[in-house]
Amino acid sequence: MASREPVADIRVDADLVRALLREQYPELAELELLEIANGWDNAIFRLGDALSVRLPRRRVAAGLIENEQRWLPALASSLPLPVPVPVACGRASQRFPFRWSVCPWFEGRSAFDAPPADLVRAAAELAAFVNALHVPAPADHPINPFRGRHLAERTSRFEASLPQAGARRSF
Repeated sequence: MASREPVADIRVDADLVRALLREQYPELAELELLEIANGWDNAIFRLGDALSVRLPRRRVAAGLIENEQRWLPALASSLPLPVPVPVACGRASQRFPFRWSVCPWFEGRSAFDAPPADLVRAAAELAAFVNALHVPAPADHPINPFRGRHLAERTSRFEASLPQAGARRSF
């Protein structure tokens, strides 16, 4: 099946990341750098043993990185599991027009690849995390134009997409 992710507005590669690090965080610039993912909105690189670099690859995602830089530090202390709070916040420059982040690297594997040995414990940890997030947002919270909308607003689009996904309607 062909990938449906949008084309990047900006090509993000290891050379660009290395140049940005040299410009803004020279103390990190010589650490080993490995591309991990070029996703829908962001590119992720592992930096050394303990860090990662996250850069938007599309203009529409640039504001999301800014929100992460502002809100992850504010949320982290109230959450029962670690989150990737930026340890360094890259600035927009002539080389790259958006903010970007250096975050901790969390070692692990996807639960799809390595299901938890103790499903009850994993479910309880996930429930505690979701429960900690499920609190009223501060008055100055960011608005995401793509997420956080009432599900009723998405029902018709979801149902129209089911045949393309090969899904069977069972509700």
